[in-house]
Amino acid sequence: MQSQNLNQFTQTPSLGAPDLAFNFNTKSVMINPNSVATALQVGQAVKLIAGNTPTILVDQAANNEKPFGVIIAQLKKNTFVKGEVVEIAGSGNVIYLESAAAISRGADVENVPTAVGGPQIQTKSAGNKIGTAIDQASGAGQLIRVEISPA
Repeated sequence: MQSQNLNQFTQTPSLGAPDLAFNFNTKSVMINPNSVATALQVGQAVKLIAGNTPTILVDQAANNEKPFGVIIAQLKKNTFVKGEVVEIAGSGNVIYLESAAAISRGADVENVPTAVGGPQIQTKSAGNKIGTAIDQASGAGQLIRVEISPA
């Protein structure tokens, strides 16, 4: 997390933070209690999985799997384990995600779940679309707004 300057008028963007006034498609979901992933992080794309529970079950989405949404930043933590309930941004929501390389404004982006240091996005090539870049990134490690629109 980045520190805030006491004299600034808006917060500095942070990974997984929602943007724009109305993110209507936010859902509470449970991370698969039987997941093989050790932990999921803010900004991680998740997929729906089968299960006989009243809660929506999700697990980490690989690049070749259709994402359902992206884990939203929480106030108290940014890493989550099996069985925890988290909020995700679904289609139409806009959140900040970290670039793995240069990305053009308007480009379709995909998940890079194996990125060192946490989940990132890149211009869509062979993976499944997670959304559309609203901002542009000139290189890796930049936070840009992405409208979530899995395909």
